[in-house]
Amino acid sequence: MSKRDDLKVVDRQAKIRHSHVALVNKLMMNKRNFLVRETPFMTTLIYDGREILYTKKEMIFPASQLWIFRNVNSDAKKFAEKVERGEAEFVMPEKHPTNYTNLEYDDSNGIITGTDVNSAYWTIAYQLGIISESTYNKASDAFYKVTRLAALAILGRTTAYKEYKDGKMMKEPKLFVGNKIIKDFYRAIRYKCYQHMQDMGAMLGDDFEAYRTDCIYYRDTEENRQKCYDYLDKHGFAYKQLVFDEPPEIL
Repeated sequence: MSKRDDLKVVDRQAKIRHSHVALVNKLMMNKRNFLVRETPFMTTLIYDGREILYTKKEMIFPASQLWIFRNVNSDAKKFAEKVERGEAEFVMPEKHPTNYTNLEYDDSNGIITGTDVNSAYWTIAYQLGIISESTYNKASDAFYKVTRLAALAILGRTTAYKEYKDGKMMKEPKLFVGNKIIKDFYRAIRYKCYQHMQDMGAMLGDDFEAYRTDCIYYRDTEENRQKCYDYLDKHGFAYKQLVFDEPPEIL
């Protein structure tokens, strides 16, 4: 059962740059039951079927994008249910390192270039069936990059809330244990990304120098560039060629 089902949350709203303190004090004075969870970027308050998100000024993603968390979580939950019913297939990819360097690379010949995959994790989440086509398209713009990465990263995570009963805080927090299958989804997304990097490295052979998450580096030849472009086109990825006085885009 999800947190929202367990608590019978029927109303959810966000309050931008507001403080939760006044309402918490009022609930305590009236000896109410409620939950509070604070993070560096927001505070969540749950009571009487209402969930209120109080965003802070220094929040790294705007409150107007909180729907991405809701959509990603809903899509992932539906996909997990299909997997559990045997209606969809989910296989954990082989584990590979986030970053890898070919220590045998000969840098005495030619120069290195790199091809950076755009929105790698987001694209893989869609390809694996974890998020729907609607969610994928709606948040595909780079404007949503930080929020969509955060939404994927917290899938299935166990969360802890300060629990208040009759206005008094309990000694032990209330835990909502995440779904193990859903938690595995983010790991699968990452492993699948690194598998693609490994496959391209093998394809490039001695000309492969390294990969860093979703960006591959290799000896710069027209043939090598085309190999990478063909591979990424085949697997449905957008990409760009790096200019080395500019940092690569992260995911």
